[in-house]
Amino acid sequence: MIYIIVFAANIIPFLRKKEPEPKPEPEKPPCDECESELDASKRRESIYRKIIERYRELIEASESKSIPELRSLVRPQSSSVIELKDTLTKDFKPYEYEKDFLTAAQRAFEFVKDEIKTERIPVEFWLTPKDILELKAADEMDKAILLCSLLIGLGNKGAKVVVEMKGGLKHAFVMFSFGNRYYLFDPVHDINLAGSKEILEAQISTEKDEENKIVYEFNDMGYNEW
Repeated sequence: MIYIIVFAANIIPFLRKKEPEPKPEPEKPPCDECESELDASKRRESIYRKIIERYRELIEASESKSIPELRSLVRPQSSSVIELKDTLTKDFKPYEYEKDFLTAAQRAFEFVKDEIKTERIPVEFWLTPKDILELKAADEMDKAILLCSLLIGLGNKGAKVVVEMKGGLKHAFVMFSFGNRYYLFDPVHDINLAGSKEILEAQISTEKDEENKIVYEFNDMGYNEW
């Protein structure tokens, strides 16, 4: 019996699972390689901002547009807008304006609101629909123009960008009618309203008589000041 116990004591350690040896920690890079990608991005951003600030007047001179000229920025026939429109309506078989427009319009609103991040551009610089969709970012005016372009591309020819402007500050959104109702879409502030034209206009005309307040609207076909 003693022999069996001694034999078992000698053999059991070999039957136990061997613990894996710890892997050596990777060598740390030299200090000049320790910069994170975030730090590098911040540095590049500072450089780009400095370049933009230095040439701001030159950039804005080439980008300057009169208010009536803004309608040229609404581009429902842009290949980028058409491609996005087709993506938003791909599960309609086929897409029918009278039946499907409101659903498609809601999808366009949600896309511009959620997929295009709102950024304040430090100079007056207009982005094309292609630019916006590549960058996934735009300022308030460009987001409204993209949404308006999409709604017109979906068949609503009366969709317009509406702009309130006072003291150089702009607030832009989109209005359109369908059936017997009017709609106000503001993708930056997540506002989606429906009602009579008078009710919706009251939303934006509360301070219309305030000194220096300007309200205007435009699309690819025309311009009107209130």
